[in-house]
Amino acid sequence: VVVVVVVVVARDAMELRRRASTRSANASPSDSPRHHHQRDYFRDGLEHDTPTPRAHKRGGRSKLKDLLAGSPSKWRSLRTRLGPTVAMLGSFFLVLRLGHVPVIALIFLVQMSMVKELFALAVETRKEKDLPWFRLQQWYFYGVATFFSYGRFLKAKLARSVASHATAGSGVASLGLGNVGMFLLAHHSMMSYLGWMCGFVLFVLSLRKRRYVYQFGQFAWTHMIVATVLMQSSCFVANVLEGLIWFVFPVVIVVFNDIAAYLCGFFIGRTPLIKISPKKTWEGFIGAFVLTILAAPFIARAMQTQTWLTCPAPDHLRMWGQNVECDADPLFRMTTVSVGDLAQNLESALGSLIPHGWIGTFLTRWLGLRTVRASWFQVHAVVFAWLASIIAPFGGLFASGFKRAFKIKDFSDFIPGHGGITDRMDCQMVMAVLSHLYVANFVRMPGMMTVGEVLLKVELVSNEDLLELYVAIGNMCVSRGMRLPSLSASGGGWSVDPPDAGGVGEH
Repeated sequence: VVVVVVVVVARDAMELRRRASTRSANASPSDSPRHHHQRDYFRDGLEHDTPTPRAHKRGGRSKLKDLLAGSPSKWRSLRTRLGPTVAMLGSFFLVLRLGHVPVIALIFLVQMSMVKELFALAVETRKEKDLPWFRLQQWYFYGVATFFSYGRFLKAKLARSVASHATAGSGVASLGLGNVGMFLLAHHSMMSYLGWMCGFVLFVLSLRKRRYVYQFGQFAWTHMIVATVLMQSSCFVANVLEGLIWFVFPVVIVVFNDIAAYLCGFFIGRTPLIKISPKKTWEGFIGAFVLTILAAPFIARAMQTQTWLTCPAPDHLRMWGQNVECDADPLFRMTTVSVGDLAQNLESALGSLIPHGWIGTFLTRWLGLRTVRASWFQVHAVVFAWLASIIAPFGGLFASGFKRAFKIKDFSDFIPGHGGITDRMDCQMVMAVLSHLYVANFVRMPGMMTVGEVLLKVELVSNEDLLELYVAIGNMCVSRGMRLPSLSASGGGWSVDPPDAGGVGEH
């Protein structure tokens, strides 16, 4: 914010001073407007652009006065944007410190605000007066989609919590609720589809004569919003569960790239990038790419030292902040990295966009680098910066074309000076999916399962297979030299007793 303020003030001051000095040098008090125009006109052939008669009739002093009068509007616009910006940043970091669950709740609120803004674009109040409960149907489909998309990532954590609470509880009621919860979580996808089918049946029953086209258009509009907003933003939830750093860093790097593009375009921008957004330039696009790539390792190094950011979400999710402690992940440890391995990983991530071997040749032969002191998270950060610079901006361009199609400037006026929530989150939606897929494919080992995921699979096996699995797990524990705890029945449930000091239990 400080940099933007300084740049705007300096540019305005230099522009005003240059124009004032030019006018004072060219103007003469004894010249009439007609002679003044003729003199400048003949001089233009050598050193000036051809002026218009209207501009010279106004005179240099009046034009300078107009420029001075127009500058306060920029200050008013800056003050309007500054307050909400500080409030949003402060709220964001406050929610981060509260823990994983409040961050997921924030994602849900932002997502719901975006859906509300997009629903409102296609509303025709006159037609909806004849369609009672039709708007409620849209929100019902949104609720079902939220249950499905969030449940995909949260059900493993919830399964372990349900199982532990049922074990710790007393009586048949606690055990029964645990079984019902495990059944619902294990059949989550089927429950989601049944919920959607209920909404589908209600939609068919609500069809009205002379409103078919409008109703089917709204039905398609609703599902398009769910596909483009909900499914993308829910990937943020998966990143949060992996560790807050996998959520925060992609968000921060996109914001950094956006600011860098604005500043580069402000100073050196000349060539328009795309007609959909005339203010974006090639100079801003390329300059932001270079600056983001250079800054990413330093931002990553500052973040990886914070344990509360690097630790994944605990198995037992709590509502509010907690002191999360975990063993240091090797990804965040500073080590000596081979430049050849680093170049090979970057080239595999970039695919066919860059010829194979170019990065390694440039770093080793031209720069003379053999090893560098870095963490592997910093290496991943460079790839994130590449994605944020090349692909994520197209989310903003897509939103610009979307607004032009509806002939609106902003999606809403919810945030003064910024527009709506959707205006702030257009690039973030694209980055959410990219970061989630990158973490799932290149950071975390495919095939690894958590305890919660295993419990969901166990819920689907028969009683005979469950007993066989129980014996097999016991044998595995014994083969690893582990002491098995003994189980005791109490009040209809089972509780775990600590293992005997003598070794493996008799069972």
